[in-house]
Amino acid sequence: MRLALRLVNLLVALVTLASALAVLASDLRVPGYREHYRDALWFVMLYAAVQGVMLVGFARDGRLVPWLALSKAAAAYLFLAGFTHLWPYWREWTPARYVYQLFEWGEERQVGLMALVFLGRGAFNTLNAMYFTAPWWRALRVRRPLLGRIVTAAPMAATVFFVWTFLALQREEARTFSAEAQDVARLVYESLDCDAVRAHAGTTTTDIRQRGERRYQVQIAYGCA
Repeated sequence: MRLALRLVNLLVALVTLASALAVLASDLRVPGYREHYRDALWFVMLYAAVQGVMLVGFARDGRLVPWLALSKAAAAYLFLAGFTHLWPYWREWTPARYVYQLFEWGEERQVGLMALVFLGRGAFNTLNAMYFTAPWWRALRVRRPLLGRIVTAAPMAATVFFVWTFLALQREEARTFSAEAQDVARLVYESLDCDAVRAHAGTTTTDIRQRGERRYQVQIAYGCA
């Protein structure tokens, strides 16, 4: 089990480091890239350095491993605590943006990204930290049984919460998402031209589009961003 978890952590650190280095190279060599993503070079380099420490630490399997696992869990909790506010910006600003892109399984479907966030960053990092810190909390449960049980129950409850949240979001997406409706919306969008937008600027129109046996009511709000 320890070897398997170390390999997973190594793979995560390696992929994340590769993304950070790719971002750093693009910031330095691709005109306009840094301005587009608003990257701060010091932050990108710091992020890459942290991932390098993770990579070396889990590869050596030394005394730092429990602390590295705890730091990953703590960072995940901080991220998830402000998820609703951070997510729209973080997925673009983070030097790990190419990792997130691996889980973008289509423009509209979010199940891959939600799995990465709640199952990967949330549930996995919690169980990961519990495993590598097991000698600590086992000793605590012997010395102070009640406190030890509370300390171990909280991460398990958090893991259940992350899994439940992911499943709830998946059910909600399955209930509200329609690939056919998205195709209709895309066709309507592609049919619009600049003259039509200017002519109807500030107005909202409705239309009926048919796809097979289904009819869709399309609402178009015209405006220029």
